Amino acid sequence: MTTQITSDYEVKHASGMTHKNAGNQFFKDKDFTKALKEYYYALLYLRGLNANPMDLSTAPRDPEKPTEDDVSDLDKDLSVIQTNMAACHLNLERIERVVACAEAALKANPFNKKAKFRLVQGYVREGSISKAEKLLDELEKDSPRDASFVAERKLIAAKEKEAESKQRKEMGGMFDRANNKAAAAAAAAAKAKSEETKSEETKSEEEQPAIIRKKSAA
Repeated sequence: MTTQITSDYEVKHASGMTHKNAGNQFFKDKDFTKALKEYYYALLYLRGLNANPMDLSTAPRDPEKPTEDDVSDLDKDLSVIQTNMAACHLNLERIERVVACAEAALKANPFNKKAKFRLVQGYVREGSISKAEKLLDELEKDSPRDASFVAERKLIAAKEKEAESKQRKEMGGMFDRANNKAAAAAAAAAKAKSEETKSEETKSEEEQPAIIRKKSAA
């Protein structure tokens, strides 16, 4: 019975990996849509498998400090596939899917650094800069001069500058509108004052005796 279970696992796992490899080839050829299709089929084969077909103990050696060695090979495979799918979506500019796939990859294997980087890229492009910087800080501890990390830092800086510029324009527009309103109000008040003064002068003249008006006219 155990042999049969193991055999089924191996067959399905092999099928899943065949689709994964096909997806990798399409990715290299930059056919990201076909690559995604192959990765999806790979997930269909692998997700339903038991990560421990022999029922061996899989408890972490130190429950309080798990390591990547505690992650099953199956979960590592699933994490890699989801990470590759995130890369495909990134190239297709489907940012929401980049984040979703990267998060799924990290759920399967929290130690997958490439998945963390894909998540950084997704966060940066969706505008979640603080989340991106926090993850990037973690990644840079091991590889502070990694070219990919440096590129993301530059992109973050550019986006922050763009956001600041947009904010200044919005604030400038707000002040302009406020100044225009103030100027309009001042002009209206001046006009009202002028009309009031003219009205009072007219009324004063009307109240003068007729003889005085005639004398003034002479």
